Amino acid sequence: HYLSMMIADNNFSTVAVCTAIVIVLLNIFHPKRIHLLIKSHRARMELRKLCAQKQIDEDSSTTQDDDDRPRVSGIFIHPIKSMRPVSITETKFDKHGLLSDRRLMLVRPLPTPLHGSFAKGEATHRFFTQRQAPSLATIELTPVLSQDRTRILLKVSSKLSGSNDHAYIDTHPNTIKKYPVRYPAGVWSDVVEVADVGDDAAEYVASIVCKDDPSFKDVRVVSILESSMRKVSDKYCPDAARVGFFSDLPQGGLTDGFPILVATEASLELLNQKLKKKGKDSIPMSRFRPNIVIGKTNKAFDEDNWKAIKIGRGKDAVILHLVKGCPRCKQSCTNQLTGERGEEPVATLSEFRALGRSAEDVYFAQNAVLNGDSYNKGIQVGDPVTILTRGEAVWDMEDVQAE
Repeated sequence: HYLSMMIADNNFSTVAVCTAIVIVLLNIFHPKRIHLLIKSHRARMELRKLCAQKQIDEDSSTTQDDDDRPRVSGIFIHPIKSMRPVSITETKFDKHGLLSDRRLMLVRPLPTPLHGSFAKGEATHRFFTQRQAPSLATIELTPVLSQDRTRILLKVSSKLSGSNDHAYIDTHPNTIKKYPVRYPAGVWSDVVEVADVGDDAAEYVASIVCKDDPSFKDVRVVSILESSMRKVSDKYCPDAARVGFFSDLPQGGLTDGFPILVATEASLELLNQKLKKKGKDSIPMSRFRPNIVIGKTNKAFDEDNWKAIKIGRGKDAVILHLVKGCPRCKQSCTNQLTGERGEEPVATLSEFRALGRSAEDVYFAQNAVLNGDSYNKGIQVGDPVTILTRGEAVWDMEDVQAE
């Protein structure tokens, strides 16, 4: 109908005609896809209208001082999965999440199958984290400023290897493309294509993790590729978070499942109060490895019921969908400076945050995805946070994986 109207009026562009033709073909051959496309677009438009109205309400509010609003109090990236975070003051988002967050990870080779070779698309390597090697918490990552724009260096160092011992990884996209060795690597139940970044980084990391177990000497450092695909679970993804013309699921990158993790200061404060009552030391937010920390919220764990939040102001504001709680494991019990492991905070969390299918499934912080129109936008520390919608808390629908 849209196409026939344009032709009758003799008022159409090549782009408009092509778009209309694609929509017609989709409607003929993939009616479910076109229905999803319309739902996603509608959901994003409604959310943006809600944003605009909330902004008007906030600007005209006389009951709340602007300084008392929830705000971003911390932003963190983890350039290599399971190593120390890097605190930053601002960032932007691309299809894999925060720029430079968990673009690299560690893997170990899997045993050769009994039938002698791996099937096409089968993982040949498996991701490797602090769950297996707590010494990874001692590895510090330092972006190196360089006048050479053809390189983006990441310095990898640890106090366990001596003050002058370190390695460098060139993370420039053009360099990543040129690394010749590629693996299909397993990340939980997914398989993602990665590039091996070379022997220097692998040998350095191996020298650290072998202090946990000498068999870890075969560890490799790999990078996600621009073309790599690993989508989030459609069980938790709202319509407004779908992306692109075909309303695809957003990408999860090399994270455990979702590209962004949001935590609040109020929730950590309540946990630390409970720890202190038991005569135990308080813990820092780094134990939970969030990307975005929000301060000045109304109450602890209020984020359980947030569905969509806005960060920033105006048309450049970023919208996040908080899709489900984040289950915690022994990695949260690992001191992120020394690599020492204890029973807290999971032991205390189990007393009041065992909310999953099993009594062992305890939750802290919320997994999040971007709204479909928030890519390439940015946030910074101090940005105001507005809770757009609320709803029932969501926990894992299946048994939590442990590894």
